[in-house]
Amino acid sequence: MATTFSAIDYCLFIAVLLVSAAIGFYHWIIERCRKEEATADDILMGGREMKVFPVAMSLVASYMSAITVLGVPTEMYVYGTGYYLVGFSGLLTYPVTCFIFLPFFHNLNLTSAYEYLELRFNRLTRCLASFIFVLEMLLYMAVVLYAPALALNQVTGLSLWGSILSVGVVVTFYTSMGGLRAVLWTDTFQTFVLVGGLVGIIVLGCNKFGGFAEIWRIADEGGRINFFDFDLSPFKRCTFWGLIVGSFIGQLTIYGANQTMLQRYMSISNVKKSQIALFVSLPATLLLVTLVCIVGIVIYATYHTCDPYLDGKIISRDQILPYYVMEAFGSIPGIPGLFVACIFSAALSSISSCLNAVSITVLEDLIKPILDSCGKTLSPSTGAKLAKFIGACSGVIVIAFAFLCTILGSTVLQIMISVFGLAGGPLLGLVLMGMFFPCVNAKGAFIGLVVSTIVMFWIVIGSFVYEIPMPTLPFTSLGCAVQSTNSFLFDRFTSRVFDLAKVVPVTLSTTASTVTEISGFKLIYSLSFLWYPTAAIIVALFLGIACSCCTGWTREGINPRYVYPAERFFSWFPECLRRACNCDRLFKYHVGITSDLLSDDEEEEMTTTSVKVKQKTRETARLLPSNANRMDSFESELDENVI
Repeated sequence: MATTFSAIDYCLFIAVLLVSAAIGFYHWIIERCRKEEATADDILMGGREMKVFPVAMSLVASYMSAITVLGVPTEMYVYGTGYYLVGFSGLLTYPVTCFIFLPFFHNLNLTSAYEYLELRFNRLTRCLASFIFVLEMLLYMAVVLYAPALALNQVTGLSLWGSILSVGVVVTFYTSMGGLRAVLWTDTFQTFVLVGGLVGIIVLGCNKFGGFAEIWRIADEGGRINFFDFDLSPFKRCTFWGLIVGSFIGQLTIYGANQTMLQRYMSISNVKKSQIALFVSLPATLLLVTLVCIVGIVIYATYHTCDPYLDGKIISRDQILPYYVMEAFGSIPGIPGLFVACIFSAALSSISSCLNAVSITVLEDLIKPILDSCGKTLSPSTGAKLAKFIGACSGVIVIAFAFLCTILGSTVLQIMISVFGLAGGPLLGLVLMGMFFPCVNAKGAFIGLVVSTIVMFWIVIGSFVYEIPMPTLPFTSLGCAVQSTNSFLFDRFTSRVFDLAKVVPVTLSTTASTVTEISGFKLIYSLSFLWYPTAAIIVALFLGIACSCCTGWTREGINPRYVYPAERFFSWFPECLRRACNCDRLFKYHVGITSDLLSDDEEEEMTTTSVKVKQKTRETARLLPSNANRMDSFESELDENVI
């Protein structure tokens, strides 16, 4: 079995890096040649003139990270096909995002999504939310950076540290130099590379078994075809409800309240085009999820009689995909290179998107408010240079954080979703309080965000510390050779890779692993990672509303632009239920158009409209003399109600 690259493999691998870097360099040259000096908005928002297609492909690429490419096949191999239902939760996520969150934020015409939190609550809440988001993205990017480094360590012998540095340096270069335009177009290129790599692996794998039908039969006999588990327990790892409902809420933390995605929506000139881009990305995302799931089934069919983990060929189940590629196709020139290019493309696209979002968040939500409080402002050119510098520094921090991933005891897929639940859940809860609960004041929002984040840190960190075991499906090593001459691929490498898949060891070939029943306070640590965002939102909303009640609710009028007209969702409630739930107070509290809430242009427009309406009313009254005696009283009512 070949375990090193051929010349063709290196050419494919280097080509992906060069093309990605070249796109960033090209946009940097274009920026330098422009007559107008580039601003931070040009660097971070693409001048708000991006096209639908690259934005749609970037949305797909941001979702399909290297964690997804490596982690989902592992999920299929270890736990079965149930996780595939996550893709269909997007059928709920995309419409909600498209018709509620996207137009709401797009119409505010903001640069940073968290700028809204200052408008709705106060600056302290905005800064804290921005800090939590930056921390979330740094942790997420560290895991995404570690995943392809693990793959490279498997197939090329390149040290884990060298792999992390090579990926980190390339993505930091073209993101900081080329800005959002470079990110979107490299995402588009990398998406096509990703699809090509996955399709190639599937076709070659199916040919070895004579078709997909045989692969499906083997997986079914091995208990891997298990889509529907309707257990209502939130402590069971993956159930139908967790994969559909829990994932729907989890995806909203990304698509509805995450600067990475909202930045892409707002980089397009109008709402309609942004909605088209989002819906175009849906079938492409479903296609990629389907491909990576099929890859996992193909791998199980290959190793259903000889598990490489039990046989000592790999030291982490997250290495199952790269091991399969090298063992099955390593002798075919170009296939290892195509695979590594595929993994690199997925990693580069996700990290570049997040780096760009972190840059804009740090600049707009942390640095500028501090300068504003000191009475200072940034010039457009200084802002652009600072944005690039922040992107470069963020890349260095991500590289450092990536080395911490080697001590976490879980699969990379579970780590990724846990990170989004840990930080994304509280942030989505904060945004929901602002949009749908006008009664919530700044104190309630701040307390809800802080406590929800602390609770989720406690649960997530506790689950890693106590290493709550999860039952797995059966494996066997009965079909393995008694003694392999190449028993361990990593023996000749100096880098050490820790086991990222601490599933319960299986020693019998016909039994699945089981776990002892957990009780007491440790039960909370066995909460499924799919329900982390839901738990965070519940805690944030409960405390936010309760604290607002104790502190006198919202005392000042709220501009209706900052609150979603949620009462339309509750208009069909029976009157008695609406009163019992206090819907009017929760969803319409202190919202109205008053002159102190409007900008000068808005106030002038409202005044002009008022004058036109009254003039039209006078003309109508003159045509109807019988109504003339009521004109004065009508005008007084009009003055009170039209504004």
